[in-house]
Amino acid sequence: MAPKKFIAATILLASCAGVGVWMSREGGAGFLAEAKRLVGLGRAAEAANGASRDGKGPALRSVRIVKPEPAAETSTLTLSARTAPAEQAYILSRVSGVVAERKVDIGDRVEAGDVLLRIDAPEVDQELMRSRAAVRQIEARLTLATLEFERAEVLTPKGHVSVQIRDERFAAKLTAEADLAAAHAEVKRLEEIQSFQTVRAPFAGTIIARQVERGNKVTANQTQSEGYLLRIGRLDELRLEIDVPQSSSLKVGAGTRARVAFAELPGETFAASVGRASGLIDPSSGTMRVEFLMPNPERRIPAGLIGQVKIDVSDAKGSVLVPTNAIVTRAGRQAVIVVDNQGVVRVKPIVVDRDLGERVVVTSGLTTGDRVVISPNALLREGDKVDVQVTKSQGVS
Repeated sequence: MAPKKFIAATILLASCAGVGVWMSREGGAGFLAEAKRLVGLGRAAEAANGASRDGKGPALRSVRIVKPEPAAETSTLTLSARTAPAEQAYILSRVSGVVAERKVDIGDRVEAGDVLLRIDAPEVDQELMRSRAAVRQIEARLTLATLEFERAEVLTPKGHVSVQIRDERFAAKLTAEADLAAAHAEVKRLEEIQSFQTVRAPFAGTIIARQVERGNKVTANQTQSEGYLLRIGRLDELRLEIDVPQSSSLKVGAGTRARVAFAELPGETFAASVGRASGLIDPSSGTMRVEFLMPNPERRIPAGLIGQVKIDVSDAKGSVLVPTNAIVTRAGRQAVIVVDNQGVVRVKPIVVDRDLGERVVVTSGLTTGDRVVISPNALLREGDKVDVQVTKSQGVS
């Protein structure tokens, strides 16, 4: 055991000697440099602590500022819209039968009351004939009941007919009168159904869809989505259905005008004005449906065409423009960081009207004299002192 311990001790001493030689010849300079660096950091920390104790404090954060620009009194809201007929209707059959004649086709112009289709329904004709015959039968029964009652009235005072018989004949006369009224009503109903065999245009317009041919069997009371025969639309005026954002919904109302442009008609614009508004902000989209009406007297613009609608809206007085990257959220509200004349940070809540991309329109909370911090540090707090970096242009261009 003694020789083994001696050999281990000898190896350990040789290793220590080798490390000492390496540090003195090759690695010593780097090791000393690292030691000096660490010593320097310590001295810098001591200096900083001494400066803090002297009252000088750490260096101020630098911030870049801009001044808000006044917004124009009016701005343009651009939205997409699809044209639709100012008025349209699905023509359905109110009687079951076979189409005997179709007088119109897609693209035909029609006037109100023009005949579009004729439907052959012989069952209706036969029911009408039977009802008219029933009327004549009831009329005959009423005549007899009236005569019998009149005789009873003459004979009852003389004792030849009892009062009960007179009353029974009077009741028979009243029953016949009621039956006659019901029979006339049935005839009227069937005459109305018979009139439905001739399908007429409800208003002047253009046939824009057809789903029926001569000889087709049609059924009454079909749904619009699957059972309509023809579709008619008024194309001399078009509707533009637009979903206006909530921020502009109160600025678009009766009388608001717009300019409409279509990619298929470059260089041309068409005038439109608000026809109606839903008055409801959709909770899912945050928009309100507004319909503009656009004259189309030559029917040049087809229904279903997508275009761009530019609406001139009035902005609130005193509105300003600031960069989008100046907006922060504090306590759940939109705000900006401003710097006062003493270089102290202030947090100002604002009201943003709408987002223009690189800039936003602020209607409340800012003036053109404020100094707004761009891309503020998240660590900035109310009351912090900062070093303002003045740029060449402090506008929001």
